[in-house]
Amino acid sequence: MRAQAPAAFRDCPKCPEMVTLPLRSFTMGSPAAEPRREAQESPQVQVKIAQPIAVGKYEVTFAEWDACVADGGCRGYRPRDDGWGRGNLPVINVDWADAQAYAAWLTSKTGKTYRLPSEAEWEYAARGGASTAYWWGAKASRAYANYGRDKCCGEEAAGADKWRNTSPVGSFPANAFGLHDMNGNVWEWVQDCWNDSHTGADTAGAARVSGECELRVQRGGAWSSMPERIRAAFRHAFPTHDRANFIGFRVARAP
Repeated sequence: MRAQAPAAFRDCPKCPEMVTLPLRSFTMGSPAAEPRREAQESPQVQVKIAQPIAVGKYEVTFAEWDACVADGGCRGYRPRDDGWGRGNLPVINVDWADAQAYAAWLTSKTGKTYRLPSEAEWEYAARGGASTAYWWGAKASRAYANYGRDKCCGEEAAGADKWRNTSPVGSFPANAFGLHDMNGNVWEWVQDCWNDSHTGADTAGAARVSGECELRVQRGGAWSSMPERIRAAFRHAFPTHDRANFIGFRVARAP
């Protein structure tokens, strides 16, 4: 029987729901035998998540972002929704600094320290205790995620994945940690500067603050991504100042 996922909590009525993760070790990166892996996912590193951390149950939504703007935060920036709608759709068209501004607003509002997850924390959360390419198994499945065409490139809708663009958060099952949409829907900014391998990664899961810091890591893939790009180990670099309709984020905080 699958273990019950941790209970979610909020620090304020319009704050994102958060889930406290268990403290465990995991292997970051992909094994050589994993289909469609890339060199930047190696070497594998044993990481021990030793410090308590809570991660957003969902990607940050337009409703949550708009609450920040209405309260005088988020630099007053109101991202375009590209005609897809707002509400409980994940916020899009946000750059790395925008994500930082939202975390700073949450910190000011709640007195808790919010931030972006580190790359290691993100992968740990995405795996949900699994070691397979996706938390549900070795192969991509539209029963569990919103992603793009099986071969390059663009949107695709089939089966439970009925959305050509972003899907409302929580439209697909949660992983064993109680987290939704870690695979697909929108790419998620994390804290780390880009490095082209895991060589030198912190074994306690801290973010890497050296490297190509004009680029930051994104994880998880998006509604337009090919299935291999929504694997838990896949890593992607993106310029910090760029915004796009396939980019969003989720937050983390120390409980």
